[in-house]
Amino acid sequence: MNNEQFNIGLMNVICRFCSAYRFQGELLNCCHNGKVHLPSLQECPLLLRRLLECDNHEARNYRDNIRNYNAAFSFASFGADVIMPPGRGPYCFRLQSQLIIEIV
Repeated sequence: MNNEQFNIGLMNVICRFCSAYRFQGELLNCCHNGKVHLPSLQECPLLLRRLLECDNHEARNYRDNIRNYNAAFSFASFGADVIMPPGRGPYCFRLQSQLIIEIV
């Protein structure tokens, strides 16, 4: 068994096109030399911003339990119309449009 370490270095290389950080040993270019442009992120909803930034009891409780909330939502179930793809290839679960999870 080979236990040799693989190290791609520190994440301190800044892309000259999009200013993204990448590892020293990373071979791929993050934005293909400026050819890929992603839209700016939307502003965080006010409620979430308050939970992340405020120092009241509710906000501290949220931050203390954020991993538990994430785990609970990751196992939520949802409904979908399953349509088998044509042909004989391997099964692939596909979603189209928007996924909405309802908590009751």
